[in-house]
Amino acid sequence: MAQLNYKDLTFLANNKIDKNIEYIKHKGYVFRQEKTTGDGTKQVYYEKGKLSRTMVVMRILNNLSVVISYVPEDQNNFENIQNEINKTGFNLIDSTSSDRDSCSSYQSKEYFIKLCEVQFPGSTEKSHNITFYRKDISSNN
Repeated sequence: MAQLNYKDLTFLANNKIDKNIEYIKHKGYVFRQEKTTGDGTKQVYYEKGKLSRTMVVMRILNNLSVVISYVPEDQNNFENIQNEINKTGFNLIDSTSSDRDSCSSYQSKEYFIKLCEVQFPGSTEKSHNITFYRKDISSNN
């Protein structure tokens, strides 16, 4: 099944990129593209099928640190992860809202997670994205 859960996100945050690529391939994701950002950060994109609603982006900050951006397949998948972090000792640290999205950021002793619900103007459909990484890494985001 293509959907990732909280346990999958912690695995990806704790492993090197080569191990992560094998892990998500086993979950049914296929390589889409690789990009290098202006600051030299490499981003690797994987998705489930051509017109899939789910995607995993891994930003490689150095050889050991990976920031996971995950687009859940549906609202149920998003809510399952949200419920899991509420049971796992995460504390709410910030909430933001705009005309396009509403986001909540949480942290635990080990991890940082940002959950966003996105609705583009003129659209009735909502999408979701999750950013997840270990707290002991630095990020430009």
